[in-house]
Amino acid sequence: MLERIKSAYLSEDEWEKLCRRCGRCCYEKIDFEGQIYYTAIPCEFLDVETRLCKVYPDRDTARPGCVRLDPDTAQKGFLPVDCPYVADSDDYVAPTMPEDDEDEL
Repeated sequence: MLERIKSAYLSEDEWEKLCRRCGRCCYEKIDFEGQIYYTAIPCEFLDVETRLCKVYPDRDTARPGCVRLDPDTAQKGFLPVDCPYVADSDDYVAPTMPEDDEDEL
C-alpha cells in the first residue's frame, strides 16, 4: 500500500521510467472467476522483438480496451509480480502465467 501511495506522487515521466519494457502486460489476459490468466497472444500493436508498443502515444485510441497504467490500475492484477509498478506491493495478486508458453513471455 505504501508503494502505491509513493507512486501516486511521481511525475508522468518518473512513472514511465519505472517500466522495464518487458512487454508482458501487452499480452492478452483472461479473467476467469476473478483470477487473471495470461495467454501467449500478444496485442497486435506489440513489437515482439523490441517488446515496445508500435502505437504507444495513441494506444488507447488505436486499441479500445488498452489500459493506461497509473497507480490505481496497476493494482488490478494484470501485471507480472516482478513488474516495478507492483513489485513492492505486499497485497498484490499477480496473474497466472501459461505454463507451456512461459518462456515465450
